[in-house]
Amino acid sequence: MTAQQQFDAPIGAGDRLIALKQSEGHASAAHYQALLANAQPPELADLVHFLCLLHGRRPGVIDHAASTATGDERAWLDDAADAFMKERLYITRLTVDAGPVTGVSEDDHSEAAAVELRGSFQLLSRSERRGCAIGAALAFALDWPDLRAILDPLARRLGIDPPLCALPREREVRDLAESLSATPAVSRAMMFGADQLFQLQRGAWRLLAARARLRAQ
Repeated sequence: MTAQQQFDAPIGAGDRLIALKQSEGHASAAHYQALLANAQPPELADLVHFLCLLHGRRPGVIDHAASTATGDERAWLDDAADAFMKERLYITRLTVDAGPVTGVSEDDHSEAAAVELRGSFQLLSRSERRGCAIGAALAFALDWPDLRAILDPLARRLGIDPPLCALPREREVRDLAESLSATPAVSRAMMFGADQLFQLQRGAWRLLAARARLRAQ
């Protein structure tokens, strides 16, 4: 293959997914970066509370995608769902040990918005469009480890040993995305599902940032 052919070659679905994660994932949110740089206890308690509200119950994003998958991806998603069950237990324990959420008035509507957001995650992960749900699940698995950079220091502060994150690594996610994008239609659906997942997560970060501003008033 010539240099020009390499330049003209389309970017694979796996590489596009990773690029999308880098531009739209957790780490691209300003509030994520604020917590990473200088996390305060009320904001950390709020974070784990919201994570538990959004993803602390089964079935979740990966579970729904696994339930409708066929072929080789079914075993991969089943393993990822089992791995995320451990993450659920982790965030549930952090939520309990971090204590109650404080500094937000009773008439704040952000928790109701978070419940609605959870419904949007569920709807996306149950999409009947081939490739959409698995794209969302791949994006979710790919992006979750970035949260550990915030959650694990909180766990240590609370006297909890952070468990090993057993979710598939970036290369595994990339390889599966590549193997599943056999047709342009499926590839587009996967990327659509991933993009929607990242947008929902950014909505959660906006809610958390708004609550942090209320505390600062």
